[in-house]
Amino acid sequence: MSEENELASDVIHIVLAVYDPKGTYSRHAGVVMASIFEHTKSPVCIHILHDKTLTEHNRVLLNETAEPHGQRVAFHDVSSHMERMSRESIELARDRFSAGSLFRLLIPDVLTLEKVIYLDCDIVVNMDIRELWEVPLEGHSLAGVPNRPAEDPFGHFSPKPIRLKLVGCDITKYINSGVLFMNLSRIREKFNLVQQSDRWFKRYRHCSELPDQDLINSCFRGDIKIIESRFNNCHVHNGDISNSILHATGTPKPWNGFRDTALERLYWKTCLKTPWGRLTPDEVVDLMLDVAKDSPFTHRHTFQCYKKIFSRLRKDVLLSNPVVTLWFLLKFFYHEVLSHIWQGCR
Repeated sequence: MSEENELASDVIHIVLAVYDPKGTYSRHAGVVMASIFEHTKSPVCIHILHDKTLTEHNRVLLNETAEPHGQRVAFHDVSSHMERMSRESIELARDRFSAGSLFRLLIPDVLTLEKVIYLDCDIVVNMDIRELWEVPLEGHSLAGVPNRPAEDPFGHFSPKPIRLKLVGCDITKYINSGVLFMNLSRIREKFNLVQQSDRWFKRYRHCSELPDQDLINSCFRGDIKIIESRFNNCHVHNGDISNSILHATGTPKPWNGFRDTALERLYWKTCLKTPWGRLTPDEVVDLMLDVAKDSPFTHRHTFQCYKKIFSRLRKDVLLSNPVVTLWFLLKFFYHEVLSHIWQGCR
C-alpha cells in the first residue's frame, strides 16, 4: 500500500503498541498482524507505536509480515511524546504493567486520522476486522466491550465496584481497554489525554489497579458505546472461537504455558505463518521447553506445591472481599484527606 493510499476512505487503520525491552514482544504484534491479514481482504494499515526498544531486526520482521499480503506498516516513534507525560504517570505504568500501556493515550496526538482500532498484542483476530471498523460510533468517542458480561453484575459491596465508583467509572459500562474503536476527531475536540492522565494518575494512583483502563473508563464516562462481546472475547477456553477477536487476558499467556486451549492453538498456528515461525528443529525444541516450564500443569518440585498453598491462603483470607474492601476504603480516604490538607496549605 502506497503512502498516497494510506488516507483513502476504504483503508482500515489498526494501532498496536510495541514496548519491547527484551526483544521478544514484537513477535506477538506480528501474530496480531498476521491474524488480521489472514481474515481481512480489505486494505489495512498497521500503525506501530513504539519507542527506542524496537530493534531494527524486529522492524524488518514486522514489515515482512505485511508484505506477502500487500498490506502496509507505518512506524511511529513516540519517545518525544512520552516526554510530555509526567514522571508519576510513567512510573505508575511501569510498576503495574509497562510504559507501553500509556502509548494508547498518545494516539490522538500521534495520528491525524479520523478513527482507528486499537488492539493489545495479546490478541488473535479470528474474523474480518472490517466488521468492527463498520460499527457506527453514533457520536461516541469510544466503542468497547464490557470487561465482564452484562448478565454477571458486580456485588454491591465487593471491592471492585466500590473502587471503580470512587475513581469515577461507571461499573455498568466499564470496558476492557484491549480493544478500542476510537473516534479520534471527537477525542481531539473534547479531551487532552496527556494532561488528563497526569491529573488523574496523580489523584488516583494509590487505588488504581489497571491504570490505563481505569483512566479511559473514567475520562470517557458517558461517552462510550457498548458493542458485541465477540469484538473482545476474553472468556474463550475451548468454546466457539469463530468470528471473534480473542483476547488472552488471563495467565499464563498463550506463549507462556500449555493449557490446551483453542486460543493457544490459534496463536501458535498463526505464529508459524509469521517470520518468527521460521525455526530450525533445535529452535523448536528450545521454544517448546521454555513454554512448558512455565505451564501451570508442569510439576517440578514440592516447593511449588507449598507456594501454591500459601498463595491460595493469601487470596482466600488476606485478600478476601471484606478485608480488601476495608483496606481500600481506608487507603482512599487517607489520600483524600491528605490531598485536602495539602490544598489548604497552599
